[in-house]
Amino acid sequence: MSGIVQIVGQTGGVSKLLSVDSAGRAVVRDADNIAQATAINTALGTIDGVLDNSLIQQTAVNTALTTIDGVLDNSLTQQTAVNTNLATLETSNQAIKTAVEGTLSVSAPALTTSSVVLESATSVASATTETTASTDLGGVRNISVFGDLDDSSGNILVEVSADNSTFYENSEQTIYIDSSTSYCKSMPIDARYVRFKYQNDSGVAKVWNCVISSKS
Repeated sequence: MSGIVQIVGQTGGVSKLLSVDSAGRAVVRDADNIAQATAINTALGTIDGVLDNSLIQQTAVNTALTTIDGVLDNSLTQQTAVNTNLATLETSNQAIKTAVEGTLSVSAPALTTSSVVLESATSVASATTETTASTDLGGVRNISVFGDLDDSSGNILVEVSADNSTFYENSEQTIYIDSSTSYCKSMPIDARYVRFKYQNDSGVAKVWNCVISSKS
C-alpha cells in the first residue's frame, strides 16, 4: 500500500504530509524539517572543519613547544658547562693567590747619586783649549754640571758621542759664564758619552773647576 495521506498536527494546525514507502512505513514529508536538518548538517560540517583546523594548529603549537623545550635544554646544558668552567677558573685563581700571597714584596729601587770631578783647579793657559775626560752616562738621561771659571766672558761647550771616539757639539746646552764666575746647569743628554770643552781667549791663564753629577 502506498500513497499520500494528509494529516493535521496536534498543535498549531500545521499540515504534515506522509507517504508510505515500499516497506509500508510512513515517511514524513516535511520541507521545513528537511531544510533545518540540512542547515544543521551544514553547520556540523563547518564545526567539524573548524575543529580539524584547530587540531592542526594545536599540533603545530605542540611541535613549536617541543622545539623551544629542546633549545632551552641545550641552553641549560651550555650554561651548566660555563658555570663549571668558571668554578674551575675561580679555583685556579684562588690557588695562585694562595701561592703568591705573602711572598710578593715590592720595594722602590735605591736612588744612586754619582758625582765625578772632571777639572780641579785646572790652569788653562791663554790661547789654549782644555777638554775634560768623557763620562759614560749609561742609562742616565739627565745630568748637572757645576763649578767655577774665572773668565766672565768665556763659555763651556758640551760635546756628545755614541762611541766615545767621535764627538759632536751640542750647542743648545752651551754654558755661559757671567760675572760671578760660578755656574750650574742641568741638562738632558740622550747620547751615551759626554764631555766639556773650554777655550781660553782671554789673554791670561784661567782656572777651571768642573763637576758632573747624576742620579739613577
